Amino acid sequence: MEIINVNGSNSNVQNFIHTNNAIFSHSLSQSPQNLDPIANKFFRHTNERHQILIFLSGECTMRTDDYSHVLQPGDICFNPALSYYGVNIIGNTPYERIVISITPNERFDKLAYEVFDNLKPINVNLKQELLPYIERYKRYSQALPLQQFSSLCSLLLEELLYICLIKKNSVNQIIDTAETFLKKALAYIDANWTTIKSIREISNALFISPSYLYAIFNKKLNMPPKAYLMQKRLQAAHAYLISGIPPHEVSQLVGFTTYTAFYRACKSFYGKIPQEIYLGKKEK
Repeated sequence: MEIINVNGSNSNVQNFIHTNNAIFSHSLSQSPQNLDPIANKFFRHTNERHQILIFLSGECTMRTDDYSHVLQPGDICFNPALSYYGVNIIGNTPYERIVISITPNERFDKLAYEVFDNLKPINVNLKQELLPYIERYKRYSQALPLQQFSSLCSLLLEELLYICLIKKNSVNQIIDTAETFLKKALAYIDANWTTIKSIREISNALFISPSYLYAIFNKKLNMPPKAYLMQKRLQAAHAYLISGIPPHEVSQLVGFTTYTAFYRACKSFYGKIPQEIYLGKKEK
């Protein structure tokens, strides 16, 4: 095992732990522009090893041929061997990262591609999960003989991938849960849209909070639940009006408590008052 400490005049520090199957490189810089000439601008460059980049701090953008991603503290990126990528350093903000270079092997490759199935970064809790993992990695490297640490290193790399997999699965579970609640909410609205008195009525039917219901609609439909319900009522109102049903009757049919509220909502949504829509159809 070879541990190298490099202290440059530009306040950069780079630590390397080199084993038979991985190179662990911890880079800290107070002068980001001088840290990594290749990473400073996105040139099409590759490595013969896989690389896992753990982003700790700074302002940087990870770029590949397929996407560009502004890195956040705790982001873990997987760059397969021979793939093109780069890190664009933004400004002069202090920049800290860890890069683990791994020799391709069947066991690691299978797990890595399962975890990073779309090769997008996975964000892991920095204080609770990543920093303790990094300190444990360093402690083992300093306390164990090379042969023992080299064997342990493979397990540590797998542990990091499983940390990412747990995070990925938890995020997917949250997304799946939101999808389920959205479907239930839409079904409830479809069945009761003329009688719903408040958004709390919908959230109570689903046993969730109004704020969570609001977040789901904003995330999935880009509108709050009240706006969705209003849109549904006004679209039905428009169909009733052009079919020849008088505005005051339509107002009650679609669930408005007062004609004034219907009048204002119709003008805001369609740019016309209910009477104009009603008469416009009759004149044709």
